Amino acid sequence: MRLITLLSIAAASLSLLFAASRPRYGGILRVQLRAVVHSLDPSERLSDPLEAAAKEQIVSQVFETLVRLNDKGEPQPHLAISWKLDAAKKSWAFTPRPKVTWQNGVPWQPNGGVILVPADRPIEDILRDLARPKNAIVARSNEGNLLGTGPFRIHQFEPGKSVVLTAYDGHWAGRSFLDTVEIQLGRSFREQSLDFDLGKVDVSEIPLADLRRAQQRNGKVAVSAPLENLALIFDRDRPVPDPIREAIALTLDRAAIRNVLLQKTGEANASLLPRWLSGYSFVFRTERDLARAKQLAAGAQPVSFAYDKQDALSRAIAERVSLNASEGGITLKPATGPAQLKLTALRVTMPDAYLALDEIATSLGVPPQRGFGAYERERAMLDAHRVIPVVQLSALHRLGMRVQGWLNAPWVAIDRWQLANVWLGDERP
Repeated sequence: MRLITLLSIAAASLSLLFAASRPRYGGILRVQLRAVVHSLDPSERLSDPLEAAAKEQIVSQVFETLVRLNDKGEPQPHLAISWKLDAAKKSWAFTPRPKVTWQNGVPWQPNGGVILVPADRPIEDILRDLARPKNAIVARSNEGNLLGTGPFRIHQFEPGKSVVLTAYDGHWAGRSFLDTVEIQLGRSFREQSLDFDLGKVDVSEIPLADLRRAQQRNGKVAVSAPLENLALIFDRDRPVPDPIREAIALTLDRAAIRNVLLQKTGEANASLLPRWLSGYSFVFRTERDLARAKQLAAGAQPVSFAYDKQDALSRAIAERVSLNASEGGITLKPATGPAQLKLTALRVTMPDAYLALDEIATSLGVPPQRGFGAYERERAMLDAHRVIPVVQLSALHRLGMRVQGWLNAPWVAIDRWQLANVWLGDERP
């Protein structure tokens, strides 16, 4: 009898454990971001890297593309389930996924039942281009609202302030677990930290300096692979002589910045793309050469320098960069207005070297190069010394105890949200 009782208790405990871990429907996920997003139209390209990255995270929940890239950058069917050359071999015919509807319930029906794309370039380039967020499938309602085919639709948008997404029940892959996602924009790290501690937010960004403290407090933290490049960018309208730009690059002590300021996290690469994405970042020189820098910098005028003074990590790195430059005979003076040089972040949002370089080129205000390999394109941008990579950082998100399904997802490696798979449990760890 006692054995039967113990078995019953064990079975009941397992049942409760399984029920607690099983995904639930419903609830509101509250997210905060530093970025200030002014538009959710996928076709509008943004030059600010932080805003562009945040916008892409949001719009990818609403608007879908014919093809998606997996974490290895390989094209995968999405709204198109297959593709093949037509009989004349002049176009690629993409077969649309059946039973897809716009977020107002109207069926998505491409003309003629197929989508034709000119076969004027390699299929690899075509698929890569179709995976770009700007090429998402979008429509406008009679009221002028943007409609997509994704698992969430835009319920409310206050440019620069907030976005509210609600689940679309008729999504072709099934309804998302969450009912609503509320995203507050323009929240500083400090504001996010305070709101998280007060239980006002479920997902917040944290600076690298707070990573260990958050982990030591038994917190749940999603850490991506390095994808944010803190870089020095020269203003094209306020030129700095070529020798001075090269000299500044030669003064950087990236190893010290990583080991001391970043607590041996991130990557001290001199490349624009992280190692996991390009595979060739090691070929770009990271060693200092103060003797050569001093030769190039002879008679240099002070260079005005700007950075985010509200961000403790950016401030610390900027101070170290200024110290390094002074060791090479160059003075970086804090800017009181428009600056010749700025420390800013360049974010990788696509798991493809070519697309990532296009994003960076847009951020730098230069046209993307075509007809070259990724290495040649990156080498050309770096040899011009208009941008000098300093260090590559991971994206960090602090998660509330009730947030489930975020850490288990493969997209976390490159910080790609898939909110349709996230659900809310109870508050217990």
